[in-house]
Amino acid sequence: MLRSLVGSEMCIRDRSWMNEHAWPSGKFRQNMSTIESPGKLAVVLTTGGMNPVHRGHVQMLHQAADRLGREGYTVVAGWLSPSHDAYLQPKARHLQTIGLSAPFRLEAARLTLTADPLVEVGYWEAHQPGRWPDYPEVCSALAAELEGCVPSCEVEVFYVCGTDHAGKCGLWRGMGAVGVVVVPREGDAPKPESPGKRVYVADPSPGEVAGFSSTKVRAAIKQKNKEYIEAALSEEATRFLLEPSPEQDQDFKHEYSKLGAALAPSITSD
Repeated sequence: MLRSLVGSEMCIRDRSWMNEHAWPSGKFRQNMSTIESPGKLAVVLTTGGMNPVHRGHVQMLHQAADRLGREGYTVVAGWLSPSHDAYLQPKARHLQTIGLSAPFRLEAARLTLTADPLVEVGYWEAHQPGRWPDYPEVCSALAAELEGCVPSCEVEVFYVCGTDHAGKCGLWRGMGAVGVVVVPREGDAPKPESPGKRVYVADPSPGEVAGFSSTKVRAAIKQKNKEYIEAALSEEATRFLLEPSPEQDQDFKHEYSKLGAALAPSITSD
């Protein structure tokens, strides 16, 4: 149980060891509470535009958790970290596409993950004032939050990415204190694993989830395609995107205008 692992009731009652506004820890705590013997503990993290999020992003973390499980790790939590606006907005303009604001992307991600037992939204990256931290700094920030949270053993952080990102950023050589799990797409040719550097390769995401994309989600929002959005995100996120409350409409009016959505629109599923 969590009490036996941390060796102190203070860590159960006092949440101050982890910044809930940056790294919500409810699922971490819940999953830790089910562990009888700690063994090797890990968490997984991925970053990216998530413009907006979809279940393909979430499934990457589950694929990574499965791979680490085969390596003897118990993965107790995962975080999706949507990119900072200072990174995403210039990129969206360069690509001549819609760039949704960080608060909107974070809320869509939160609502997508409400029923997921493992994955939370990481707010730390998007909330940094005046600058965007790159993925190594995001990994380090999470590791710093987790340091000492389970005094009896270390919780290792693994960064999760696709084959292209791993190649572009040299991640096949490892990230030092942070592990790496590459999740390829079907048809990719990933490099061999390097267990000594804690670099692993997961299985590709299966089924329809592998075909979801943010581009397709944005198109579905414009078309009011409820069926696709529910499949790609969740029912709660679909209501947020297609049937916003008056408060949501007021808070994110500019984002809904970008997407071509309107308050309480008519919805089709074709």
